[in-house]
Amino acid sequence: MAVPTNTVQTYTRVGIKEDLADVIYNISPIEVPFMSNAGKGNASQSNHEWQTDGLANAGANKQIEGDDAANLATVATTRLGDYTQISTKVIGVSGTDQAVTNAGRGDELAYQMAKAGKELKRDMEHTMIGLETFKTAGAAGTARELGSVGTWYGGNISGTATAAENYSAAANTTYANAAGAVGAGLNGDGLVKRNANGTLRAFTEDLLKAGLKKSFELGGNPDVVLMTASHKQTASGFNGIATNTNDIASKRVIGAVDVYISDFGEVSFVADRFQQANRVDILEMDKWELAYLRPFETKELAKTGDADRRMILTEYTLVSRAPNANYGIFALTA
Repeated sequence: MAVPTNTVQTYTRVGIKEDLADVIYNISPIEVPFMSNAGKGNASQSNHEWQTDGLANAGANKQIEGDDAANLATVATTRLGDYTQISTKVIGVSGTDQAVTNAGRGDELAYQMAKAGKELKRDMEHTMIGLETFKTAGAAGTARELGSVGTWYGGNISGTATAAENYSAAANTTYANAAGAVGAGLNGDGLVKRNANGTLRAFTEDLLKAGLKKSFELGGNPDVVLMTASHKQTASGFNGIATNTNDIASKRVIGAVDVYISDFGEVSFVADRFQQANRVDILEMDKWELAYLRPFETKELAKTGDADRRMILTEYTLVSRAPNANYGIFALTA
């Protein structure tokens, strides 16, 4: 059937209003499991310090009747510290952009600020979980850096016994990995850094069990195992996965989907999009804290032209209250 002559069709029309939905769909995830589950605290200096202590080993404790009392040999506390890191996002929007009508948002500056705030939290999660960086004091022209999670493990590391993989505790001191576990010399002080991957191996239930056992022996009670999506799929097939998870909604852990029942208690498997690709972290979350010297704040920057500029800023550091309560499984295939 033919279209009658002179029928007006949309193909040649001028002035048809665009059909642009008044919504912007953001597909980038903003979940930050480590930040969400760690404690929150305050710092008062750029070098934030704290102390750790422990109980003496249990003994028979038998005394002779009538004997004189001897003083207990005490051990000094351990002093630890981490440097605050400054993280910012700066937004600039021209006067014209503020004035025009935009689809999906009213105020362009407000929209960009909200987006930048979410990006800043992702940057922080990536810094603490996705990187392995020493704590650094900084200097003129050099930014301070906090020690990421992976640098706070002492002897609580499982690696591979290859020459390529070694760990540094200072600029000029290197401790080689041996027999699948890092030995003496490494302290959980924000300075332990893996220099290279050794021979990579698969993430197995035996590696998980060994880590949970080591953490328990050193006084830890881990409750979260943080991992990549790939390692999460592997872990979902472990024998210790609980079949009854009806009470997960009531747990404190955010983002947990599986509960693993070990010989030393239950732990939740949590997939983190920012997790370092070759590492799994066994963590006792109440032993970690984000200490803020400057909580999230918005600063209005000087106006030097026809644009409005804002800075979102935070200054924070990572506190490991008890390094031995945690365990890192390194050198895993991604």
